[in-house]
Amino acid sequence: MAKWVICSGPDWFRPSVTSTRQIIFQFRKHDYNVLWVNPVAFKSPAVNSDNKKSMRKKILNKLKTHLRIFKKVENGFYVFVPVYIPAFSEKWDKVNAALMRVQIAIVAALLGIQTSKAVLWISGSFTLSPILEKKFKTKVYQAADLISDFRTNNQALLADLRRKEIHLSNNVDYLFASSPKIQEKLAELSGRDVNLLTHGVDYDHFTAEAELASEIKMIKAKGLPIAGYFGTLSDANDKEVFAEFAKNGFSVVIIGKVLGDYSMLEGKENIYFTGPVAFSNLPSFARGFDICLLNWIMADWIKNSFPVKTMEYLAMGKPIVSCKIPVVENMFGNLVYFAETPAEFVEMGKKAMAENTPELVAKRIEAAARHTWDSKFRNIKEITGL
Repeated sequence: MAKWVICSGPDWFRPSVTSTRQIIFQFRKHDYNVLWVNPVAFKSPAVNSDNKKSMRKKILNKLKTHLRIFKKVENGFYVFVPVYIPAFSEKWDKVNAALMRVQIAIVAALLGIQTSKAVLWISGSFTLSPILEKKFKTKVYQAADLISDFRTNNQALLADLRRKEIHLSNNVDYLFASSPKIQEKLAELSGRDVNLLTHGVDYDHFTAEAELASEIKMIKAKGLPIAGYFGTLSDANDKEVFAEFAKNGFSVVIIGKVLGDYSMLEGKENIYFTGPVAFSNLPSFARGFDICLLNWIMADWIKNSFPVKTMEYLAMGKPIVSCKIPVVENMFGNLVYFAETPAEFVEMGKKAMAENTPELVAKRIEAAARHTWDSKFRNIKEITGL
């Protein structure tokens, strides 16, 4: 009988390849079929949007995704976009939970999935919490970020997220956290042991030789060093950092889907938005960076996090300038430059370029080599017995 993993993770149709997606790719390498369930929103789009423009972008992006409904990625790999009522209260939570149970039962029957012999892998949302009561071979919650530390001042929402995260954490077999801080907080929240599973890297992909993309060649031809960033662009990014680099002798290349309001940077000299770039082509763009940025507005969620792109930047041997993320400081403090203000980011960027050597490049690549996704999956198998 075919082995299955039923997974909920970030939106499959975003170009970013998240840690959850990389873990599911590892399941595929080990002959698992996959049902990827796209996330159901746990909050109104008005929450955590800086303005109406940001909110409209979120709504439009969600609508586009929901038109997809069901996609066969390849033989044995399917993406399902569930139907739900976009209302957020205890009453509607119950309605949406019932809808989810019915939809998963139908899809599982159509695909021939025997849930009692399948792995349930939950990350990033409570989308599959309604089916926790069902019997599975193994149930896992992977906390890449702590959902109950969501960036908002809405205390009622935070209390609701905390309650739901406790319920999720207490109804799975194994808990994994991407950073020591998330591990500590999730253990306190759940009262259970939590396994540390720091993010990995597709090492071969980011160390392979790649010809520079034509767009990057054109930007480099202007003669300025490139400060670059790739990933989803939300209002959590520190946009002032991008602006400061552009004003101080850098070309700024920003790669990714724009979900926030970036109008303050649009049309500015030396700032280039490429839009989303497929993961397969990402090294051909990012290899043109002279320094790589990890620039977010500091909040609990970023202090707790471990950005996947840290490892990807290191695998390319690139200098990194980051806000002060504890796990990045602890693991790679001797290889990464840290800054708190836009001016400090520029100062550290210039210092990073001046101090860069072949020996430092080799040390960064070597550090990334110790954190491949293959090694992370071996850790998962050892802990869960899969």
